[in-house]
Amino acid sequence: MSRARLFLENFLVYGFISVLDKVIPMLLLPVITRLLSDPADFGIYDMYNVIVGFGTPLAVMGMYDAMFREYFERDDHQYRYDVTATANRIVVVVSVCLAMVLILFSSPLSKLFFGSAGHGKITVLAAVGIFVSSNRTIIAAPTRIQNKRKVYVGSGVLSSLSYYVLAIAMILLGYSYYGMIYGHLFSVLLLLAFFWVLNREFFIRGTFNKQIALELAKIGLPLVPVFIIYWIYNSMDRIMIASMLGLSHVGIYAVGTKLASISSLIYAAFAGGWSYFAFSTMKDEGQVALNSKVFEYLGIVSFTSLVGIYPFLTPVFNLIFPGTYSGATFVVPYLYLSPLLLALFQVVSSQFLVIKKSYWSTITLTFGAVSNVLLNWWLIPLLGIEGAAIATAIGYALSVIAVCLVATRHGLHRASKRFWFSSLVLVVYLVLNRRVFVGSVWHQLCMSSGVLAVYAYMYIHELRLLYAKSRSLISGSKRK
Repeated sequence: MSRARLFLENFLVYGFISVLDKVIPMLLLPVITRLLSDPADFGIYDMYNVIVGFGTPLAVMGMYDAMFREYFERDDHQYRYDVTATANRIVVVVSVCLAMVLILFSSPLSKLFFGSAGHGKITVLAAVGIFVSSNRTIIAAPTRIQNKRKVYVGSGVLSSLSYYVLAIAMILLGYSYYGMIYGHLFSVLLLLAFFWVLNREFFIRGTFNKQIALELAKIGLPLVPVFIIYWIYNSMDRIMIASMLGLSHVGIYAVGTKLASISSLIYAAFAGGWSYFAFSTMKDEGQVALNSKVFEYLGIVSFTSLVGIYPFLTPVFNLIFPGTYSGATFVVPYLYLSPLLLALFQVVSSQFLVIKKSYWSTITLTFGAVSNVLLNWWLIPLLGIEGAAIATAIGYALSVIAVCLVATRHGLHRASKRFWFSSLVLVVYLVLNRRVFVGSVWHQLCMSSGVLAVYAYMYIHELRLLYAKSRSLISGSKRK
């Protein structure tokens, strides 16, 4: 199979899985928000996810990626079983220890995350969620290692449907946000059982091996700071909103995040096929130019998609969500853009993995994360939840700029003036629409049409090539 075909297939398959994982929650989100009329209830559930999102990567300790890498070190079935079994044992022990810490310190942690000690039970449930989620990650890994993509499609649908069916049923029975938490725990347990039945031989036939454990630690532990940085990007805004504004604002912000997550479909599809493509072409002639082109084209597609949907965000939001959540519409553009900026970062940062200087990725990502936290302190009191969304987008943008500058200095990346100009156009577009044309769909449509025309003119050569290629493919299929 050619590299391009494998990349495209992974892109489409994992993109489809991501669509299923995101579409079902998005379709049912209006139902949830109407059942949970108080945004504070949704905010409590979102903070539960924040705790689980922090604890799970810590419990996994990079073992997922390390196991993936070490599994292919030898073409020896027993060695591979020992790798998966060793990783599993490590994660079980660490996840139990971490869950015990959360249970023992549930009251002070409740005050940290929720602003009061009265949500200790939620912290205890989050401890259970961390244990289940981290072990499900490892037990599901052999399916991903074997590239059983159809199984992932089925398991994704199973998880999403079971979660929302149970959550809605329990909310209707009066469990409020607890219904969503119990639904989450049940769906993860269901996946854990499913993948255990499917992959149990990988963990039963192997034994714990100290030497393998050391190798896994060498690969996995350096990745933990990166996961923490990602968590800072995704979660510190919620913690700071809860502290400065209250849980009701966290709930409104969380709904905006859910709607904006449609952009993560593009990111997830990209991530599914990128790793293979990036490393399989790393020794090719013209690799830097190719990587730089991918960066630029992914960037302009991301910008164009945001400009295209922007005028419709407020009308659609007001149509499907109750008025208590209306403030969330203003955070959507910035949170929509953030995962796409992360994808751009990863395109460039993969170059540092090629030359085995991955610390530059951590440094540049940390720069953006620290900027994000500082901007949150400044912008949340000034602009409310919109300030948090702006801080997130700026933080990612600063990471992209920093990684581009460092990579360019090392001769690993070349960003065109055309791309930077298109980025400036997007910034001006967002400022004008928010500050001058806010509430006017007609003016926003005109602005979007103008910007799309500018982008089309700037990339007219690529559009003509794409059009010619499409016609050629259509003509070829007709002849067959």
